[in-house]
Amino acid sequence: MQSDSQDIHVPRRSALIDQLARANRQAWVLLVVEVLLIVLVGIFIDWNWVAQQPIMATIAIGYMVRPFGYSLLIQAVQKKTRIQDLRESTRFGQYDKHRLLALYRDTLHRLRLSDDSLSVYITAGRSINAGALHVGLGSVFKWFNGIFLNRQTLHKLEPAELQDIIGHELGHYYKHYLVIDRFRIVTLTLGSLLAIFAVQRFGLANFLGYFILICVPLVVWKLSGLPHDRNAHAIEYLCDDFGAQVGGVMPSINGLLKLGQSAEIECAVLQQAVLSKIAGNFNPIELVETVLGSIPYGHATRDEIEAQVNRSLRERAANQKMSLGGLFHYMWNSDTDAEAAEELEEQAKKLAQLQFVPRLDWESLLQDPTRVQFSEEGVRALVEMIAENPEHELFRIPDVMDPGLDSHPPLKSRILYLWFNRTEIESQLRTRV
Repeated sequence: MQSDSQDIHVPRRSALIDQLARANRQAWVLLVVEVLLIVLVGIFIDWNWVAQQPIMATIAIGYMVRPFGYSLLIQAVQKKTRIQDLRESTRFGQYDKHRLLALYRDTLHRLRLSDDSLSVYITAGRSINAGALHVGLGSVFKWFNGIFLNRQTLHKLEPAELQDIIGHELGHYYKHYLVIDRFRIVTLTLGSLLAIFAVQRFGLANFLGYFILICVPLVVWKLSGLPHDRNAHAIEYLCDDFGAQVGGVMPSINGLLKLGQSAEIECAVLQQAVLSKIAGNFNPIELVETVLGSIPYGHATRDEIEAQVNRSLRERAANQKMSLGGLFHYMWNSDTDAEAAEELEEQAKKLAQLQFVPRLDWESLLQDPTRVQFSEEGVRALVEMIAENPEHELFRIPDVMDPGLDSHPPLKSRILYLWFNRTEIESQLRTRV
């Protein structure tokens, strides 16, 4: 650990690189074990039984691939558009398709990555966010792979900040990942064979057989996911690092501050909406969809967002009619919706508790209070403020209540990592310019 202050501790860049390298050495061992188990289980399976009972074998395989297949299905139906396929007239704030393509190619150049036609998609997300997907099934399902940028990200980030977040996602795809995640086909094969063997051995005529069949994929996915669970934070730090190698740590830090500021407003608005009287007119899914779908693109104050959300909720409630489909939904799902509503209300109460978390007035350091744009001197002052008030948070968002539940480190920690490792990070930047 290193810091400029005895009160602030952040990971050392070199320690994280070593941690991920060590994790991948162990992941290679796990992959070899999985391959050996595939051979062993394959020997014990009665393949004549499989040929005679194809439906039973298919059911067994289905239990294993269902979670993964469902995630792929969600990804496939998600509304998204490749940058190249955007219409000439389409604009997202200051960006059109040509500027986005130019920024993406410049980011590849700065990071010394070859352009292998990886798809970059724009999604309809109304939060500042992005993602990278590599399904780990070889070239057969390569068309699932890509970088995904929420539309809101384009409206709220400046070009250097956008390149940073693209660089972060390219880090996930090309640089900082666990090898076992690139060979999910091996895990799927092992789990499917184990499921077939379980059905063959115990059948599905009793509770024991179903219980074992349910447990097989749970255990296999849990074991294969252990490397990621243990190293998720290290990967995120290093991808922040990789993104900062595009244009330096200042755009990275400013982008993270904008992300946190936006997330804080969204949490507060959702919490207020859930606990409002009008929330009783919706089932939980409708309520969350309406709230998140009402957040305007671009820059807006909390009051403006709350007004828009409340207006959308009132309009939707006024236009609701009990259709035949809605009647059947009420008949069959009223209990489930009630439970989900109670759970959502509990989550809203937890979000309300965030208002009591001590928070730094970091916005007071901004030269322009309407624009998150820190210079190096401004970030230095921000870090000093954090050092003087280590128990205070930058944002009232869920990651401050239980940091261990999120695959991302808290935003405050990510900002401090970039600041205290900036010399090493920007030395990588200088070698690329």
